[in-house]
Amino acid sequence: MIAPPSTFFQLLCMKLKRIALLFCIVVSTQAFGNAQQITTDSIMKNVMDKAAYYGGFVQTFMADIYMRAYVGTIKKNFLYKYTHFVPHFVLNDPKSDEALLETLGVLKYSHPNHYVHQIKTVTGTLTKRKNIEMLPYDLLNINIYSEASNNEDYFLPLRYRTAKYYKYKLRNSYSDNGKDYFVIDYTPKYEHPKLMNGSFIVESDTWRIVRFDGECIDILGKFILEISMGSDGYKRFLPEDFVIYQMASYLGNEVSYRYLAKIDYNEISLREEPFNQKKQLNLSDYFRIKMDSIPVRNDSVFWKINRPIPLQAKEKEVRDNFLCERTEKIKPDTLSQIQKAGKIASFLMQDFGYEYKLSRIGYAGVLNPSLIGFSSKDGLTFKQRLSFTQDLYHQRMLQVDAFAGYMFKRKELFTDLSMVWNYNPRRLGRVMLSLGNGNATYSTRFRDEVQNAGGEGWIRFDSIPIDYYKDYYFRFLNNIEISNGFQVSGGMEYHIRKGNETSAMLQPFTLSGTQSDIAEMFGTKRYFIPIIKFSWTPEQYHRFEGKQKIYVRSFYPTFQIEYSKSVKDVLGSTSKYDRIEFDVSQYIPVGLMKSFNYRIGYGKFFNQKNEYFSDFAFFAKNNFPDVWENEIGGTFSLLNRYLYNASDSYIQAHLMYETPFIIFNRIPLLSPGVVKEGLYFSQLYTPQIRSYSEFGYGIGNRFFDLAAFVSFHKLEFQEVGLKIAFELK
Repeated sequence: MIAPPSTFFQLLCMKLKRIALLFCIVVSTQAFGNAQQITTDSIMKNVMDKAAYYGGFVQTFMADIYMRAYVGTIKKNFLYKYTHFVPHFVLNDPKSDEALLETLGVLKYSHPNHYVHQIKTVTGTLTKRKNIEMLPYDLLNINIYSEASNNEDYFLPLRYRTAKYYKYKLRNSYSDNGKDYFVIDYTPKYEHPKLMNGSFIVESDTWRIVRFDGECIDILGKFILEISMGSDGYKRFLPEDFVIYQMASYLGNEVSYRYLAKIDYNEISLREEPFNQKKQLNLSDYFRIKMDSIPVRNDSVFWKINRPIPLQAKEKEVRDNFLCERTEKIKPDTLSQIQKAGKIASFLMQDFGYEYKLSRIGYAGVLNPSLIGFSSKDGLTFKQRLSFTQDLYHQRMLQVDAFAGYMFKRKELFTDLSMVWNYNPRRLGRVMLSLGNGNATYSTRFRDEVQNAGGEGWIRFDSIPIDYYKDYYFRFLNNIEISNGFQVSGGMEYHIRKGNETSAMLQPFTLSGTQSDIAEMFGTKRYFIPIIKFSWTPEQYHRFEGKQKIYVRSFYPTFQIEYSKSVKDVLGSTSKYDRIEFDVSQYIPVGLMKSFNYRIGYGKFFNQKNEYFSDFAFFAKNNFPDVWENEIGGTFSLLNRYLYNASDSYIQAHLMYETPFIIFNRIPLLSPGVVKEGLYFSQLYTPQIRSYSEFGYGIGNRFFDLAAFVSFHKLEFQEVGLKIAFELK
């Protein structure tokens, strides 16, 4: 049966209505999703636009600051009571599973990121300086509107430059007292110890942050940071309350930490528009924590009045138990054994210092990891330092340093005794005296004999015992800063090169000359060498600690030139020559925690009248580098040590690129243990070597640095090597 026309049109209209309704639902759903996405993007755009302004909104402030740490042990083994001897490792109490520490201080800030934190008084179960230094004061200096924390340990998510590392999502919104707030979740695009994940709450219209939460994972565990901003006046743009949770897992032990902090602002001044004020090169008190003569005050009445955050029940229990234990009598024999074991462990592991009036003695612990190094080229190395410092009037200072280093693979001992008189601390004026022994080497006469025997090209000393001369030196230098960044040094060096009189080692080689010529070749040589050196860094940023000037950084290269002249017949000097060297180096930041370093140098001996030793200042083998970062990127790691003296001229170039993101950030399992990665390239040209190249890759964190290198002579592969250094940062 066929439906009448009216019924047909009714059914058709109903179907069209259903289709239209379904279409509207689909479109509205899609539109709603797009609107939500646009809302998230628009919120973040407003936040990031304002972050650049709020980050530099405050010029200076003064504030009282309170911080409390509670330490609770979750799991431990027999190593737990010994780990506190490792410097800058973990905070724990070897005598108890719980610990409490409170500090009061004053925080001073000046734009852009200069913080001075003066600790005034402390109390608790752990009150030694080494314990106080373990508190996370650097987290209290975080400007959440910046691109990174002050020490660049973490990338923050509120700026355009860091947005490429994060994903954002609007969780919800709510209203309070007539204002709208948005809760934004942020997550890193890949795992890395410098990237955080968490959330923040944004106030509409002003687009300021009212609360910021973040979580981060590192090699020891993880921490959670909760920051609440102020609620009135200019404090709305500054952090006021902190809660920090941390979990550390190490050597089978697990320890949890809870830090509470409160900042009470007294004085706040804002920056004047425009923000492009005159460049200030003096960065005095830059990232500085002062802990001079910290008084321990256990007065309960004082802390009850001045403690802005009341103690929780568990914290009161820890405090009361500690006070009770202090009053109990400990058996003398037990106390003696505990003290003796603790002193021995501290002496072996930690830096030791003794002060008496204006004098100080410093000593590095024998088992301190930073004293040990290893490379496949030089083997295991160990060094030790002992220092004595005497403070003089007007912050002048006299310092004596004794150094000894031993290279196990080469079985060589190096020593140095130096004295520095800092007579003008504001102008870097200092007189330096030092004496010791340097690298054993050979003279140009022997070098020419080997080259003539081997022909032109690559000089191989691998099988030649050429430690024919031991070097004993005495140096005298005076340094002064003429103007900011421009220094002049002048002085002299005196070397005694004592040759090995045994000629039996020469049997494998055919050297020209008679036996008397050979004996003369390895006789004692003396050199008297006046030196003058110029160093200039344009726009050198600096800071002062009292009257002492300290260089910080510059956005321009550092230029150095050194000229020396060996004078014959002065104090028995047996040689005459001139030497000149140029060196240019620069650190160039190219992004957050990304940097490019380069170093280019040239040196040459000229006016040589007779036999001499081609020892350069800027192209030399450093057996015990003090600063790992500078040494790995500014010198050769695999070059045979004898080739440093194989030519009377050189041209060298070193390039280093460091970033947190190369390989390991893409490996979730390993990324928490790697903070930085580096690529290295070094190139050398001398008339004898012609072309020598090294390529390297390295990783590092707060405990160690590791790098691998490969070397080439022209296009010929030479060798692969490793370097490792331990350091607790």
